[in-house]
Amino acid sequence: MRKSAWAFVVGFVIIAAAGASAKTPDGVTPSRETVCDLEQGAAYGLCTAYCEAMDCTDPNQHASDQGCESVRKNYEKKTGRMLPCLVQCPCFAQLQLFQQIVNGQTVVERCVVSDDMLFVIVPGGDFALVDSMNANCNVNGEPPLVPLDPTEAQVCRVRLRQIVESTGVICTPPE
Repeated sequence: MRKSAWAFVVGFVIIAAAGASAKTPDGVTPSRETVCDLEQGAAYGLCTAYCEAMDCTDPNQHASDQGCESVRKNYEKKTGRMLPCLVQCPCFAQLQLFQQIVNGQTVVERCVVSDDMLFVIVPGGDFALVDSMNANCNVNGEPPLVPLDPTEAQVCRVRLRQIVESTGVICTPPE
């Protein structure tokens, strides 16, 4: 069997095992994390194995360094891209409200999530917005609009939601 097919099979077994145990080292089941949702086929399997089931970006990863490196290399060989969980969200570095949310310097009052957007509302009514449809993130829907490629938009939505929900605020659909 070819190495890439073998890696996919190993990834699938790890995913199944992680699902059976219902927890991964980062404490979030793979079915809840969505950083790999834009991937398809083998790329989806490799991404899910590396980013979610094996938690290769977590200090308490669930695989050897060699195993993680092998899956990363296979993903990059197949796609020519970096794994989504290794992509940085530019919103966190460029917009102050995003930085304050990430660093826990402001309270989150509410989080609203739809298929295309994530709104995080803080005291005073200001909101951080990741808009996948228009491929940007911003504060209060006003400039500066930080442009995002589809992977960055997905990563920003997922990471911001994880940060918000780790504070006990659950992101809900619009009413």
